[in-house]
Amino acid sequence: MDPENPPKFSSFEDIISYAMSEEKDAHDFYVQASEEVHDPDLKKFLLKLAEMEVDHYETLKKKLEEYKANRFGMKGIMSSFGEGEI
Repeated sequence: MDPENPPKFSSFEDIISYAMSEEKDAHDFYVQASEEVHDPDLKKFLLKLAEMEVDHYETLKKKLEEYKANRFGMKGIMSSFGEGEI
């Protein structure tokens, strides 16, 4: 995200879709970086970060699907997270 020109959002769906795109970009970045390093420990670390981005993406995707299916508000979304997940 460019801090000089932050994106404008008109809906919850726009925000989550944007966040999902950012998670995918981060995943791709970590995978690409892992292919360019020679240190096996660093490679393993970068691939673990990439894996975490997939988890973040899937969490956001699930929340967006719940929102679309149920049209419930932020209170419902927040209550669907377990304690300590946010």
